[in-house]
Amino acid sequence: MALKHVQKTYDALGASDPLWAVLSFPEARNNRWDPDVFFARGRKEIDDVMAGLSRRGVAFNHDRALDFGCGVGRLSQALASHFARVDGVDISASMIEAARGYNRCGEACRYHVNTEPDLGLFDDAVFDFIYSNITLQHIPPEASETYIGEFVRLLRPSGVALFQVPDGPAIRPGSLAAAWYRFRSGPLRRGWKRMRGKPTVEIHWINARRVRTLLERAGGELLDSWQEGSVRRRRVSRFYLVRQPGGS
Repeated sequence: MALKHVQKTYDALGASDPLWAVLSFPEARNNRWDPDVFFARGRKEIDDVMAGLSRRGVAFNHDRALDFGCGVGRLSQALASHFARVDGVDISASMIEAARGYNRCGEACRYHVNTEPDLGLFDDAVFDFIYSNITLQHIPPEASETYIGEFVRLLRPSGVALFQVPDGPAIRPGSLAAAWYRFRSGPLRRGWKRMRGKPTVEIHWINARRVRTLLERAGGELLDSWQEGSVRRRRVSRFYLVRQPGGS
């Protein structure tokens, strides 16, 4: 199972240092995050995202939103200021337990553990907005590619998804390069981190052209994509804005 190591890593981090696992600032390690500061950063991020989409003229309903890779609900609770209901999804049961403990939005925020390589826990066309940041970069591409297609399936007509994934060289599935990538980014990276006493967090990328192809196959309309920073100083962090066509 491509996700078993991701689940194991974040279950451990969610039990020991959940806020730092989400925003890994060195000075905040060992449970030194101030929760008020931590969640305030989430509110600023979502407020900036909503303002940016408004400036771009991207309109959508504000009934229901999905926070994919919600962790402890940093962005889920922030989204609840803009949507009537927010669903947060994470692979880690310990993270979801922490999210429920930190929740100050009542039933407006609902949290779900999902260990499957898809989002089959949700029916088609149920969300007006889907947001994911600093999540897909930790998931092996074979699972991330499925999730990207699922984002489109879950959007209501004229709904919008905005997600981030690092860009990198194209790798042909089934090639020697693909096998080396899986080994280097998976067992080799985890072993190296374990030797240094660090959490076995993986870092992955998907080539930008491949992302566009996945969105087209799923039936989504790519509105825009843009570069915003980098991941570990090695990969460009690229955001993709996609709409589900249809509706009035």
